Amino acid sequence: MQLTSYTDYGLRVLLYLMSQPERRATTREIAEAYGISLNHLTKVTKDLTKAGWLIGTRGVGGGVRLAEHTPEVRLGDIVRHTESFELLECFNLTTNTCGIARCCQLRGVLFEAKKAFLEVLDAKTLRDVAGNAEVLRRHFGAVRSKESAGELS
Repeated sequence: MQLTSYTDYGLRVLLYLMSQPERRATTREIAEAYGISLNHLTKVTKDLTKAGWLIGTRGVGGGVRLAEHTPEVRLGDIVRHTESFELLECFNLTTNTCGIARCCQLRGVLFEAKKAFLEVLDAKTLRDVAGNAEVLRRHFGAVRSKESAGELS
C-alpha cells in the first residue's frame, strides 16, 4: 500500500507544526522546509484547516498553527480523512463493474489488511510520532538558515 502525496504532505505539515507549537508558520515556509510544491501544500493545508486540525490566520503575520486538540488526534483519523481506501474497484459498490465481485474472496482479504493497517495508525497520536520535536526543530532551523544564506549570496 502506498499513501498519496496528499496524505504525506498533510502529515508533514502537522509534524512541522508539532516541532514548533508555539508559533505560526506560513505554507511557503513549510513548503520550503521540505522542498515540496507550495501549490499542492496550500490545498492540503486548507483541507486540514477545514477539518479543524489547524487554525489559519490571514494577512501580515498570518499562517497556520495547530488547533489545541490536534496533538491528540489519532494518525488513523488523519489518514482516513486524506486517503481514499477503495483499494480495488469492488470496494466502491456503487461504481463496481467487476464481474466476479459477488464471489471473489480477494476483497475480504484486502478489507482485513486495510483494517489492520488502520488499527496500527489508530493506536498512535500525532504527539506520539512527534516525540523528537527538538530534533525536528533543529533540522527545520538549519534548513531556514541555509535558505537565508543562499538568498543573500
